[in-house]
This record gives sequence, C-alpha cells and structure tokens, in this order.
Amino acid sequence: MSFNYNHITLVGRLTKDVVITKVAESTKSTFSLAVDRPYRKDDGSTDTDFIHCVVWGKLAEISEKYLKKGSPVLVEGRLQIRSYTVEGVKKYFTEVLLENFQVLETLKK
Repeated sequence: MSFNYNHITLVGRLTKDVVITKVAESTKSTFSLAVDRPYRKDDGSTDTDFIHCVVWGKLAEISEKYLKKGSPVLVEGRLQIRSYTVEGVKKYFTEVLLENFQVLETLKK
C-alpha cells in the first residue's frame, strides 16, 4: 500500500491573461496565480505568493475562454518540481499541474 498523496487546492487571482501554446497534438495553457498568505504583518499587510499553473488538453482550451487577468479562481491539481541545468548550475522550477478549476465570480446586484 502506498502512502504517497500529492494534491493541492488554491484560491487566488490571475496576474495576467492565460498563455496558450500547441505542443504536438495537445493544447497547453499557463498562467500565474496570486495567492495571499493567511497571516498579517504588524502593519496589517500580507505577503503574496505567485504560483505558476499549467493546464493541458480540453481543460486548457476551456481556461483560455473563461480565465482572464484578475479572475478569482479555485484550482485543484498536483505540485510538480522540475529541475534543469544551466551552465553547470542546477535550477528548480515549481508549478501546479491542474486537474480542475472553478471561476469564482461574485454576483452583480
């Protein structure tokens, strides 16, 4: 029995419009999500994390249609940390591979 479990749920706002690329026969969309940390500093401000998100396939096409800069969104997926080497120095890149998302829009009165 395996005890491995990789699941992440985030709520934040898109920092810019979705970027779409074609990779072979599939569609890939990427965007950055701004997520405030849950604590406040002494001056009342909060820190914000900017989290890179990747979506593949039909869900990527849907993301292009519904996600725009500033959109509040809930995302679900798994955390992935990739590494690569540049001039002999190992670099790491963290991203969330989305399995689902939901746009969180407030109703206008």
